[in-house]
Amino acid sequence: MSFNLEIISPQQTIFNDEIDLCILPGIEGDFGILKNHMPFLTTLRTGIAYIYQNKKMVETFLVNGGIVEVSENKCTLLSEDILKTSDFKVEKTDDKKEAEKMRISKKLYYS
Repeated sequence: MSFNLEIISPQQTIFNDEIDLCILPGIEGDFGILKNHMPFLTTLRTGIAYIYQNKKMVETFLVNGGIVEVSENKCTLLSEDILKTSDFKVEKTDDKKEAEKMRISKKLYYS
């Protein structure tokens, strides 16, 4: 009960594996892809992509727009700006100005 998901940026292929489910941030709202999904092409907004294998979430990515094509049990996500969420961390600070700057920059990703 799986299909192939390939996530591609201009620099590299970020993910290419068989998965059970992915939930992606569509321009009109989040949507899920399962095996035998109908073919379609859509645009992504900024948000989180959730990847599931063996009924467990195995990876998340921060996507800053892009497009997705689904066809014949293959899902291809193309994005110029995508990060594995495990590759970045939020650091704590006691400095109020720095904390405000971090809050504002973080908000840009999730608006």
